[in-house]
Amino acid sequence: MRNVLLIAALVALFALGVAGYQLIAPRSHVLTMPRASNGVDYALIVHVPPECRLGGCPALYVLDGLAWLPTFAKAEDDLIARHRMAPQILVGVAYANAINTGDLRKHDFTPAFGRTPNETGGADAFLQVLRDEIIPYAEGHLPIDLNERGLAGHSYAGLFAAYTLAQAPDLFDRYLIMSPALWFDDGKIYDVALTPVEHARTVFLAADTPRGETRSDMANNTLRLNELLLADPTIHVSHALIVGETHNGMVAPAAKRGLAALYGNAP
Repeated sequence: MRNVLLIAALVALFALGVAGYQLIAPRSHVLTMPRASNGVDYALIVHVPPECRLGGCPALYVLDGLAWLPTFAKAEDDLIARHRMAPQILVGVAYANAINTGDLRKHDFTPAFGRTPNETGGADAFLQVLRDEIIPYAEGHLPIDLNERGLAGHSYAGLFAAYTLAQAPDLFDRYLIMSPALWFDDGKIYDVALTPVEHARTVFLAADTPRGETRSDMANNTLRLNELLLADPTIHVSHALIVGETHNGMVAPAAKRGLAALYGNAP
């Protein structure tokens, strides 16, 4: 019995070793950053397609990287194999303290509209960290084409992406915004005016909604954002409703559709 348990333990360790190797292989690995100016330790989980190893590929920054980078990597690999998108370097922005991810992301991704100080309202500080620390660190350690970059976010991270689009329109060229938490603090995000710029941007919006005739509040909120963005001539926006999926279950189909829309080649 003891030998059986020992063998089982060795098999488990081997499996972990294989998984660890796959994580740090040239296509997918982790960059550990110095502590950021907002006091948070971030880690970058990176997916570099073979076509990008010698450079020439822009970066798509995927918020909640620990949760969603594998989903985006799988979608990208499939689309590239079918010649449906141009390769991108995926940079998943994650927290080194994974256990406290829920609290950290809620603080980082929500604007300071006044609700629950110290628990929310860190979006401006995180935006500065993203601009001045995370992006330069990634660009200094990866073969990233600096001519354009994208941002992807879901839920609270989708709210942050919408806030970034309004407040820092020069920072990203493409946005993939999935089921954003636009309801936060009674929808004050709709009162944030888009900073006027000549810089063109492309946005793909997606929201989960149940089957049937009644659209979800999430879908209605996202469609309201779609209408606001359509009024800006510098923004090209498209959208999709992901029918019959849960709030988290919608990410995989939304990622595939969004990547094809933002970076796609005609089938």
